[in-house]
Amino acid sequence: MGKKGSIPKNRIKQEQSHYAVRAHKKEIEILGLISEEISTNSSALRLMPYVALKYFQSDWQSFSDWEKKELEAFSRFLSDLSKHTWEQVYKTGSKIPKYGLGYTKYNLDDVSAVKLKNCLKSVAAQISEEISFFELRVNQEKLRVHGFQSQSVFFLVALDRNHEAFPF
Repeated sequence: MGKKGSIPKNRIKQEQSHYAVRAHKKEIEILGLISEEISTNSSALRLMPYVALKYFQSDWQSFSDWEKKELEAFSRFLSDLSKHTWEQVYKTGSKIPKYGLGYTKYNLDDVSAVKLKNCLKSVAAQISEEISFFELRVNQEKLRVHGFQSQSVFFLVALDRNHEAFPF
């Protein structure tokens, strides 16, 4: 027992280790996580993205709003995204010409559609300030998706069927 009023450091360490999330090697591989031993900026760029719907906001648009051909384009998008590394995804966002997935990072205040902006801001309030939102092309016409990246995961937050966030 320490002095009265002192912080019990041993007890804190015990509780931290009790609540720490531990992942087995196979889980790290399946989830596309970066282990502490190899955690660097460049290692995240080599990860292959996949989509998660944990923060999906159906208040703006849902998949039921999309037509069959648009859903087929979304399926192709999922397949295409998973064949890239994050570094390759980022490179599709060069200003001229944009191509492929068309990665476009943006400021939430610049989103034109107010309801979409509010959906994105509600998610932003739940996550780190350091995380940036971006748009990806589902197809070369109007279909877009909005979200953010953490490790290998693309957290899909909102669908944008008519490119309303940033109209042409």
